[in-house]
Amino acid sequence: MKLRQWQEAAFPMWWAKKRGIVKVVTGGGKTVFAIHCLKKYLQENPDNNIFIVVPSIALLDQWYEGLLDSFASSEISLNGGGEHLEETSKITISTIDSVKNIIEKFNASQTLLIVDECHKIGTEKRGDTLTNNWHATLGLSATPERDYDDNFYIIIKKILGDIIFDYDYIDAREDEVIVNFKLLYAYAAMTQDEESEYKKFTKSIQRRAATIGGNNMNDYPLKMLIFNRARMVKTSKNRSPFGIELLQKYKRDSWIVFTENKKQAKEFNTIINKKGYKSAIYNTDLDSAEREENLNNFKSGNLNVLVSCTALDEGFDMPEADGAMILSASSSKRQRIQRMGRVLRITANKLNALIVTVYSSKTEYEKLREESNRYQLEGVPVKWQQMK
Repeated sequence: MKLRQWQEAAFPMWWAKKRGIVKVVTGGGKTVFAIHCLKKYLQENPDNNIFIVVPSIALLDQWYEGLLDSFASSEISLNGGGEHLEETSKITISTIDSVKNIIEKFNASQTLLIVDECHKIGTEKRGDTLTNNWHATLGLSATPERDYDDNFYIIIKKILGDIIFDYDYIDAREDEVIVNFKLLYAYAAMTQDEESEYKKFTKSIQRRAATIGGNNMNDYPLKMLIFNRARMVKTSKNRSPFGIELLQKYKRDSWIVFTENKKQAKEFNTIINKKGYKSAIYNTDLDSAEREENLNNFKSGNLNVLVSCTALDEGFDMPEADGAMILSASSSKRQRIQRMGRVLRITANKLNALIVTVYSSKTEYEKLREESNRYQLEGVPVKWQQMK
Protein backbone atom coordinates (compact mmCIF):
# COMPACT_ATOMS: atom_id res chain seq x y z
CA MET A 1 0.00 0.00 0.00
CA LYS A 2 1.72 3.17 -1.23
CA LEU A 3 1.14 6.12 1.07
CA ARG A 4 0.27 9.61 -0.09
CA GLN A 5 2.70 12.39 0.69
CA TRP A 6 0.72 13.68 3.68
CA GLN A 7 0.45 10.15 5.09
CA GLU A 8 4.22 9.72 4.83
CA ALA A 9 4.69 13.02 6.66
CA ALA A 10 2.12 12.29 9.37
CA PHE A 11 3.20 8.76 10.25
CA PRO A 12 6.49 9.56 12.07
CA MET A 13 4.67 12.27 14.05
CA TRP A 14 2.24 9.67 15.34
CA TRP A 15 4.80 6.87 15.65
CA ALA A 16 7.09 8.93 17.89
CA LYS A 17 4.62 8.75 20.81
CA LYS A 18 1.91 6.51 19.36
CA ARG A 19 -0.63 9.02 20.58
CA GLY A 20 -2.51 11.91 19.02
CA ILE A 21 -5.17 13.09 16.57
CA VAL A 22 -4.73 13.39 12.82
CA LYS A 23 -6.97 16.13 11.40
CA VAL A 24 -7.60 15.30 7.74
CA VAL A 25 -10.36 16.36 5.35
CA THR A 26 -13.09 13.99 4.26
CA GLY A 27 -11.76 12.11 1.24
CA GLY A 28 -8.13 12.66 2.23
CA GLY A 29 -7.42 9.04 3.15
CA LYS A 30 -7.81 8.85 6.94
CA THR A 31 -8.77 5.18 6.96
CA VAL A 32 -5.84 4.12 4.78
CA PHE A 33 -3.50 6.04 7.07
CA ALA A 34 -4.95 4.42 10.20
CA ILE A 35 -4.65 0.92 8.72
CA HIS A 36 -1.00 1.63 7.95
CA CYS A 37 -0.50 2.74 11.57
CA LEU A 38 -2.19 -0.31 13.07
CA LYS A 39 -0.21 -2.70 10.84
CA LYS A 40 3.07 -1.13 11.93
CA TYR A 41 1.89 -1.21 15.53
CA LEU A 42 1.11 -4.95 15.36
CA GLN A 43 4.47 -5.66 13.75
CA GLU A 44 6.17 -4.13 16.79
CA ASN A 45 3.58 -5.40 19.31
CA PRO A 46 2.36 -8.77 17.92
CA ASP A 47 0.70 -9.79 21.19
CA ASN A 48 -1.35 -6.60 21.47
CA ASN A 49 -4.80 -5.80 20.09
CA ILE A 50 -6.57 -3.08 18.10
CA PHE A 51 -9.85 -1.48 19.16
CA ILE A 52 -11.51 0.72 16.52
CA VAL A 53 -14.48 2.92 17.53
CA VAL A 54 -16.75 4.42 14.85
CA PRO A 55 -19.93 6.56 15.06
CA SER A 56 -22.16 4.65 12.61
CA ILE A 57 -23.00 1.25 11.17
CA ALA A 58 -21.99 2.56 7.74
CA LEU A 59 -18.46 3.20 9.00
CA LEU A 60 -18.45 -0.14 10.83
CA ASP A 61 -18.97 -1.88 7.47
CA GLN A 62 -16.56 0.44 5.67
CA TRP A 63 -13.73 -0.29 8.11
CA TYR A 64 -14.38 -4.03 7.92
CA GLU A 65 -14.12 -3.98 4.13
CA GLY A 66 -10.93 -1.92 4.28
CA LEU A 67 -9.24 -4.27 6.73
CA LEU A 68 -10.02 -7.43 4.72
CA ASP A 69 -7.24 -6.50 2.26
CA SER A 70 -4.68 -7.03 5.03
CA PHE A 71 -6.29 -9.34 7.60
CA ALA A 72 -8.32 -12.54 7.62
CA SER A 73 -11.99 -12.20 8.55
CA SER A 74 -11.32 -14.44 11.56
CA GLU A 75 -9.01 -11.73 12.96
CA ILE A 76 -11.74 -9.06 12.86
CA SER A 77 -14.81 -8.81 15.12
CA LEU A 78 -17.74 -6.41 14.82
CA ASN A 79 -19.81 -5.00 17.67
CA GLY A 80 -22.92 -2.95 16.96
CA GLY A 81 -25.50 -2.88 14.20
CA GLY A 82 -27.03 -6.12 15.39
CA GLU A 83 -23.67 -7.77 16.10
CA HIS A 84 -23.01 -8.62 19.78
CA LEU A 85 -19.61 -9.94 20.75
CA GLU A 86 -18.85 -12.55 23.34
CA GLU A 87 -15.09 -12.22 22.86
CA THR A 88 -12.86 -9.65 21.17
CA SER A 89 -10.46 -10.48 18.32
CA LYS A 90 -7.05 -9.22 17.24
CA ILE A 91 -8.99 -6.29 15.71
CA THR A 92 -12.35 -5.29 17.15
CA ILE A 93 -14.54 -2.64 15.52
CA SER A 94 -17.45 -1.17 17.48
CA THR A 95 -19.97 1.60 17.11
CA ILE A 96 -19.63 4.26 19.80
CA ASP A 97 -22.95 3.49 21.43
CA SER A 98 -22.14 -0.23 21.69
CA VAL A 99 -18.73 0.25 23.34
CA LYS A 100 -20.21 -0.14 26.82
CA ASN A 101 -21.08 -3.77 26.02
CA ILE A 102 -17.46 -4.84 25.47
CA ILE A 103 -15.15 -2.25 27.07
CA GLU A 104 -14.43 -4.51 30.05
CA LYS A 105 -13.04 -7.20 27.72
CA PHE A 106 -9.99 -5.08 26.78
CA ASN A 107 -6.64 -4.94 28.47
CA ALA A 108 -6.04 -1.24 27.76
CA SER A 109 -2.31 -1.50 28.50
CA GLN A 110 -2.01 -3.86 25.50
CA THR A 111 -4.39 -2.13 23.10
CA LEU A 112 -4.18 0.53 20.40
CA LEU A 113 -7.41 2.57 20.50
CA ILE A 114 -8.43 4.15 17.18
CA VAL A 115 -11.42 6.52 17.17
CA ASP A 116 -12.80 7.54 13.78
CA GLU A 117 -14.75 10.83 13.64
CA CYS A 118 -13.36 11.38 17.12
CA HIS A 119 -15.32 14.59 17.74
CA LYS A 120 -18.23 12.22 18.42
CA ILE A 121 -16.74 11.06 21.75
CA GLY A 122 -16.84 14.60 23.16
CA THR A 123 -19.65 13.95 25.64
CA GLU A 124 -19.30 12.98 29.28
CA LYS A 125 -21.08 9.65 28.81
CA ARG A 126 -19.00 8.55 25.82
CA GLY A 127 -15.82 10.04 27.21
CA ASP A 128 -16.16 8.20 30.52
CA THR A 129 -16.62 4.91 28.67
CA LEU A 130 -13.36 5.29 26.74
CA THR A 131 -11.20 6.86 29.45
CA ASN A 132 -8.50 4.29 30.16
CA ASN A 133 -4.75 3.76 30.24
CA TRP A 134 -4.46 2.79 26.56
CA HIS A 135 -1.07 1.61 25.32
CA ALA A 136 -1.51 3.74 22.19
CA THR A 137 -4.18 6.00 20.71
CA LEU A 138 -5.07 7.49 17.33
CA GLY A 139 -7.92 9.92 16.66
CA LEU A 140 -9.22 10.72 13.19
CA SER A 141 -11.47 13.60 12.16
CA ALA A 142 -11.77 16.40 9.64
CA THR A 143 -12.93 18.61 12.52
CA PRO A 144 -11.95 17.29 15.97
CA GLU A 145 -12.64 20.62 17.69
CA ARG A 146 -16.21 21.16 18.85
CA ASP A 147 -18.29 24.27 18.07
CA TYR A 148 -20.25 24.95 21.24
CA ASP A 149 -18.27 23.55 24.16
CA ASP A 150 -14.73 22.96 25.45
CA ASN A 151 -15.05 19.18 25.42
CA PHE A 152 -12.24 18.75 22.90
CA TYR A 153 -9.87 19.89 25.64
CA ILE A 154 -11.79 18.41 28.57
CA ILE A 155 -12.62 14.97 27.09
CA ILE A 156 -11.23 14.18 23.63
CA LYS A 157 -7.66 15.40 24.15
CA LYS A 158 -7.50 13.62 27.50
CA ILE A 159 -8.30 10.27 25.85
CA LEU A 160 -6.48 10.56 22.51
CA GLY A 161 -3.86 13.31 22.85
CA ASP A 162 -3.40 16.55 20.94
CA ILE A 163 -3.76 17.28 17.23
CA ILE A 164 -0.42 16.22 15.75
CA PHE A 165 -1.13 16.75 12.03
CA ASP A 166 -3.49 19.02 10.08
CA TYR A 167 -4.35 18.45 6.42
CA ASP A 168 -7.13 20.70 5.10
CA TYR A 169 -9.07 21.10 1.85
CA ILE A 170 -6.53 23.51 0.41
CA ASP A 171 -3.67 21.04 1.03
CA ALA A 172 -5.71 18.20 -0.46
CA ARG A 173 -6.65 20.25 -3.50
CA GLU A 174 -3.06 21.24 -4.19
CA ASP A 175 -1.92 17.62 -3.84
CA GLU A 176 -4.74 16.46 -6.16
CA VAL A 177 -6.06 14.19 -3.43
CA ILE A 178 -9.55 15.64 -3.96
CA VAL A 179 -11.08 17.14 -7.11
CA ASN A 180 -11.00 20.84 -7.82
CA PHE A 181 -14.16 22.53 -6.62
CA LYS A 182 -16.17 25.71 -7.06
CA LEU A 183 -18.27 27.48 -4.45
CA LEU A 184 -21.57 29.23 -5.13
CA TYR A 185 -23.25 31.24 -2.35
CA ALA A 186 -26.89 31.97 -3.21
CA TYR A 187 -29.09 34.47 -1.35
CA ALA A 188 -32.76 33.54 -0.96
CA ALA A 189 -34.50 36.54 0.59
CA MET A 190 -36.87 35.99 3.51
CA THR A 191 -40.47 37.14 3.23
CA GLN A 192 -41.52 40.30 5.09
CA ASP A 193 -43.08 38.22 7.88
CA GLU A 194 -39.93 36.15 8.19
CA GLU A 195 -37.76 39.27 8.30
CA SER A 196 -39.94 40.64 11.09
CA GLU A 197 -39.66 37.39 13.07
CA TYR A 198 -35.89 37.32 12.51
CA LYS A 199 -35.54 40.84 13.95
CA LYS A 200 -37.62 39.89 17.01
CA PHE A 201 -35.39 36.87 17.65
CA THR A 202 -32.27 39.03 17.23
CA LYS A 203 -33.50 41.61 19.77
CA SER A 204 -34.32 38.83 22.26
CA ILE A 205 -30.86 37.32 21.75
CA GLN A 206 -29.21 40.70 22.32
CA ARG A 207 -31.24 41.30 25.50
CA ARG A 208 -30.44 37.86 26.88
CA ALA A 209 -26.72 38.24 26.09
CA ALA A 210 -26.69 41.63 27.86
CA THR A 211 -28.42 40.10 30.89
CA ILE A 212 -25.90 37.25 31.28
CA GLY A 213 -22.88 39.34 30.28
CA GLY A 214 -22.04 37.88 26.86
CA ASN A 215 -22.76 35.09 24.36
CA ASN A 216 -22.40 32.20 26.77
CA MET A 217 -23.61 29.13 24.84
CA ASN A 218 -23.94 27.22 28.11
CA ASP A 219 -26.91 29.47 28.91
CA TYR A 220 -29.94 27.41 27.86
CA PRO A 221 -32.37 30.31 27.14
CA LEU A 222 -29.79 32.04 24.93
CA LYS A 223 -28.91 28.78 23.20
CA MET A 224 -32.57 28.08 22.42
CA LEU A 225 -33.17 31.59 21.07
CA ILE A 226 -30.23 31.22 18.68
CA PHE A 227 -31.34 27.71 17.72
CA ASN A 228 -34.93 28.74 17.01
CA ARG A 229 -33.85 31.76 14.97
CA ALA A 230 -31.55 29.57 12.88
CA ARG A 231 -34.25 26.95 12.34
CA MET A 232 -36.71 29.63 11.21
CA VAL A 233 -34.17 31.02 8.73
CA LYS A 234 -33.16 27.63 7.32
CA THR A 235 -36.77 26.71 6.57
CA SER A 236 -37.73 30.10 5.16
CA LYS A 237 -40.20 30.00 2.29
CA ASN A 238 -37.96 30.91 -0.65
CA ARG A 239 -35.08 28.51 -0.02
CA SER A 240 -36.47 25.37 -1.69
CA PRO A 241 -37.83 27.11 -4.84
CA PHE A 242 -34.55 28.99 -5.30
CA GLY A 243 -32.56 25.81 -4.68
CA ILE A 244 -34.51 24.05 -7.42
CA GLU A 245 -33.93 26.97 -9.78
CA LEU A 246 -30.19 26.76 -9.11
CA LEU A 247 -30.13 22.99 -9.57
CA GLN A 248 -31.73 23.43 -12.99
CA LYS A 249 -29.34 26.22 -13.98
CA TYR A 250 -26.05 24.63 -12.94
CA LYS A 251 -25.89 21.27 -14.69
CA ARG A 252 -24.26 18.41 -12.80
CA ASP A 253 -24.26 14.64 -13.32
CA SER A 254 -25.69 14.07 -9.84
CA TRP A 255 -26.58 16.10 -6.76
CA ILE A 256 -26.75 15.51 -3.04
CA VAL A 257 -29.17 17.98 -1.43
CA PHE A 258 -28.91 18.66 2.32
CA THR A 259 -32.08 20.03 3.89
CA GLU A 260 -32.90 21.29 7.38
CA ASN A 261 -35.50 18.68 8.23
CA LYS A 262 -37.61 15.83 6.84
CA LYS A 263 -40.48 18.13 5.88
CA GLN A 264 -38.19 20.30 3.75
CA ALA A 265 -36.60 17.19 2.24
CA LYS A 266 -40.00 15.81 1.24
CA GLU A 267 -41.06 19.15 -0.26
CA PHE A 268 -37.86 19.49 -2.29
CA ASN A 269 -37.99 15.88 -3.47
CA THR A 270 -41.61 16.18 -4.62
CA ILE A 271 -40.98 19.34 -6.64
CA ILE A 272 -37.72 18.22 -8.24
CA ASN A 273 -39.28 14.96 -9.43
CA LYS A 274 -41.98 16.99 -11.20
CA LYS A 275 -39.19 18.90 -12.98
CA GLY A 276 -37.98 15.72 -14.67
CA TYR A 277 -35.21 14.70 -12.29
CA LYS A 278 -34.92 11.18 -10.86
CA SER A 279 -34.80 11.95 -7.16
CA ALA A 280 -35.30 10.07 -3.89
CA ILE A 281 -35.09 10.73 -0.16
CA TYR A 282 -32.53 9.27 2.22
CA ASN A 283 -33.47 9.64 5.90
CA THR A 284 -34.51 7.70 8.98
CA ASP A 285 -38.21 7.74 8.03
CA LEU A 286 -37.36 4.99 5.54
CA ASP A 287 -36.62 1.44 6.62
CA SER A 288 -33.10 0.12 6.10
CA ALA A 289 -33.98 -1.79 2.91
CA GLU A 290 -35.47 1.31 1.25
CA ARG A 291 -32.56 3.50 2.34
CA GLU A 292 -30.11 1.00 0.88
CA GLU A 293 -32.11 0.74 -2.34
CA ASN A 294 -32.15 4.53 -2.79
CA LEU A 295 -28.44 4.79 -2.03
CA ASN A 296 -27.56 2.02 -4.49
CA ASN A 297 -29.78 3.54 -7.19
CA PHE A 298 -28.01 6.85 -6.72
CA LYS A 299 -24.57 5.27 -6.88
CA SER A 300 -25.49 3.31 -10.02
CA GLY A 301 -26.92 6.38 -11.79
CA ASN A 302 -30.58 5.35 -11.70
CA LEU A 303 -31.15 8.46 -9.58
CA ASN A 304 -29.46 11.80 -10.16
CA VAL A 305 -30.62 13.59 -6.99
CA LEU A 306 -30.50 12.30 -3.42
CA VAL A 307 -32.21 14.46 -0.79
CA SER A 308 -31.20 14.09 2.85
CA CYS A 309 -31.12 15.86 6.22
CA THR A 310 -28.15 14.82 8.37
CA ALA A 311 -28.05 11.11 7.48
CA LEU A 312 -25.31 11.59 4.86
CA ASP A 313 -23.19 14.06 6.84
CA GLU A 314 -20.74 11.39 7.97
CA GLY A 315 -19.80 7.87 7.17
CA PHE A 316 -20.62 7.50 3.49
CA ASP A 317 -18.32 7.55 0.51
CA MET A 318 -20.24 9.24 -2.31
CA PRO A 319 -17.62 9.71 -5.06
CA GLU A 320 -20.27 9.53 -7.78
CA ALA A 321 -21.78 12.91 -6.87
CA ASP A 322 -20.30 16.07 -8.38
CA GLY A 323 -22.79 18.57 -6.94
CA ALA A 324 -23.78 19.37 -3.36
CA MET A 325 -26.58 21.76 -2.49
CA ILE A 326 -26.74 22.88 1.13
CA LEU A 327 -30.19 24.33 1.73
CA SER A 328 -29.58 24.55 5.47
CA ALA A 329 -26.42 26.62 5.82
CA SER A 330 -25.31 25.35 9.22
CA SER A 331 -23.26 27.51 11.57
CA SER A 332 -21.32 24.34 12.40
CA LYS A 333 -17.98 24.37 10.63
CA ARG A 334 -17.78 20.61 11.11
CA GLN A 335 -21.08 19.96 9.38
CA ARG A 336 -20.12 22.13 6.42
CA ILE A 337 -16.80 20.33 5.99
CA GLN A 338 -18.46 16.92 6.23
CA ARG A 339 -21.09 17.86 3.66
CA MET A 340 -18.57 19.34 1.24
CA GLY A 341 -16.49 16.19 1.55
CA ARG A 342 -19.32 14.03 0.23
CA VAL A 343 -18.67 15.30 -3.34
CA LEU A 344 -14.92 15.96 -3.37
CA ARG A 345 -13.60 12.44 -3.79
CA ILE A 346 -11.80 11.74 -7.07
CA THR A 347 -13.36 9.51 -9.73
CA ALA A 348 -12.28 8.82 -13.30
CA ASN A 349 -14.90 11.02 -14.99
CA LYS A 350 -15.24 13.83 -12.46
CA LEU A 351 -13.45 17.02 -13.52
CA ASN A 352 -14.63 19.19 -10.64
CA ALA A 353 -17.34 19.58 -8.03
CA LEU A 354 -19.78 22.40 -7.36
CA ILE A 355 -20.91 23.22 -3.82
CA VAL A 356 -23.96 25.49 -3.59
CA THR A 357 -24.92 27.04 -0.28
CA VAL A 358 -28.29 28.79 0.05
CA TYR A 359 -28.51 31.46 2.77
CA SER A 360 -31.11 34.01 3.86
CA SER A 361 -29.76 36.08 6.76
CA LYS A 362 -27.00 38.48 7.71
CA THR A 363 -25.76 36.03 10.32
CA GLU A 364 -25.31 33.31 7.68
CA TYR A 365 -23.75 35.78 5.24
CA GLU A 366 -21.05 36.88 7.69
CA LYS A 367 -19.92 33.31 8.30
CA LEU A 368 -19.98 32.44 4.62
CA ARG A 369 -18.09 35.62 3.65
CA GLU A 370 -15.32 34.68 6.07
CA GLU A 371 -15.19 31.19 4.55
CA SER A 372 -15.19 32.48 0.97
CA ASN A 373 -12.34 34.91 1.66
CA ARG A 374 -10.20 32.06 2.94
CA TYR A 375 -10.85 29.89 -0.12
CA GLN A 376 -10.46 32.74 -2.61
CA LEU A 377 -6.96 33.44 -1.29
CA GLU A 378 -6.08 29.89 -2.30
CA GLY A 379 -7.50 30.22 -5.80
CA VAL A 380 -10.83 28.44 -5.32
CA PRO A 381 -13.46 29.90 -7.71
CA VAL A 382 -16.19 31.64 -5.70
CA LYS A 383 -19.45 33.16 -6.97
CA TRP A 384 -22.28 35.02 -5.21
CA GLN A 385 -25.80 35.10 -6.60
CA GLN A 386 -29.14 36.59 -5.52
CA MET A 387 -32.67 35.35 -6.12
CA LYS A 388 -34.47 37.46 -8.74
